[in-house]
Amino acid sequence: MNGLAEHNVRKRPYVKGSQKLALGIGDFGYSMVSCTIATYIMSFGTMAVGVPATLMGIAIAIGTIFDAVSDPIIGYLSDRGKNRFFGKRLGYVLFGLLLMSVNGILIWSVPMSMGNFGKFLWFAIGLTMLRTWNTLYYTPVGAFSVEISNDYNERTNIQAIRSIFYIIGMILPVVLMGIFQNRYAIRNEAGEVIVKGQFFVQGYVDFAYIASAICLVTTVIIFVMVYSNIPRMRIKQEQEEVRETAERQKGGLKKVLMDFFAVLKNKDMRYIIFGYAISMISATLIITLGFHVFTFTFTTSTLQMYILMGGLLVMTIAGQPIWMKLSKKYDKKRTMLLGLCISLAGCVMIFFMFLFRDTMNTLMAKGTAYVAIMLPPLMIAGLGTGVLYSMPLALIGDIIVKNKSQNQGENTGTYAGMMTFSYKVSQALTQLMAGVMLDVIGFQEGSSVQTESTAIGLGWVLCVGIILAVTTGILIFSRLKVDKEEITRLMEEDEVA
Repeated sequence: MNGLAEHNVRKRPYVKGSQKLALGIGDFGYSMVSCTIATYIMSFGTMAVGVPATLMGIAIAIGTIFDAVSDPIIGYLSDRGKNRFFGKRLGYVLFGLLLMSVNGILIWSVPMSMGNFGKFLWFAIGLTMLRTWNTLYYTPVGAFSVEISNDYNERTNIQAIRSIFYIIGMILPVVLMGIFQNRYAIRNEAGEVIVKGQFFVQGYVDFAYIASAICLVTTVIIFVMVYSNIPRMRIKQEQEEVRETAERQKGGLKKVLMDFFAVLKNKDMRYIIFGYAISMISATLIITLGFHVFTFTFTTSTLQMYILMGGLLVMTIAGQPIWMKLSKKYDKKRTMLLGLCISLAGCVMIFFMFLFRDTMNTLMAKGTAYVAIMLPPLMIAGLGTGVLYSMPLALIGDIIVKNKSQNQGENTGTYAGMMTFSYKVSQALTQLMAGVMLDVIGFQEGSSVQTESTAIGLGWVLCVGIILAVTTGILIFSRLKVDKEEITRLMEEDEVA
């Protein structure tokens, strides 16, 4: 490396620790609202509100598909934003979080006097609006977190920090929701729970106020802490505009669809997009059906159920420093494959627990402490799945570097939007099919008791689904070709230029 290159590397924009932390805190607030809804909305609708599972699946799918469609549009618009105060991304981030915090309360406040179709419309409209605000935040902030650094390893570090806070935002609802729900559980004279708290609406509503309040606070934090980067990012944007040809400046919003197909023409992008989308089906299934399975298939107590789900999510966080170090020592592709293989091992262990569910249920009935027997498979699955929360977006940054070196432009927001587009379409289809399968196996909405065949059917749907998803993800990511040394060299050359 010549002296000029060394000089530019030393001058590389440095992202302060407080700014990395602020990006993570923003994801924490976002996650507190969005993940609470994603985790509980199916069980809330079918168990507490009494909406048929297929209708709930359709309502969730409508919101998710709209979210997927809006991703490339918001990504495109944020790529070309020129607001002098907010820059091209931060305005979307700010207003997305604010609107999401309000919507996060309304979605749980469904009028119980309405019929099933009215409740269906409430969920469909509410989830569609919520997903719109989700997109306003998540796509631009994803692009911003890539653009803010020009260093291969630092980008991975930023995504890992964001992932840790995001997953903490997933864990807290799982850990705390049981406390809110248990306040409304029905007990007999001996103090034994007759009807669990998750079958009552008010516990969910109470927690929604807490989640939205946290989201409002994190909105202020992320804005104040990262705003100082706007002038530097504005200069970078102006430089990129100079590099682009007049032809690339034309097209308006009609160009969104063309950009989408252009992304899919890139072989490596296809592997990242579809590998991520399919692998995350396993997480979607656990979130959508997990509480059904641990309520009826394994007949765990409320405390045991939340310990299991919490253990899975805690390990998802615990793995982030591991994936960060491995990607720094080796590369992101090998780190991704290792994580997915570990996840697959955990999924297979969960399947064996299901096959021996009678023994497991007998042990669970002896006391809360016996939940330790069921914890390891979920913790292993959580450890491996955690790689999906940091590596894919970091890999997107590498592909953008390669495209930029070939004069294909940066378009970070468009690429980030396109990646989540396919994921959310697969998420919507997964949630829809989960709702349909609940009805197919005979799930009785609003009932605290299910038939044995329904309980068994829940286990088969979950176990087979997660194993197939992770296995397919491994096969797709194994075809990816991204070389760490090449990306590092291209980033250094770009700084010299």
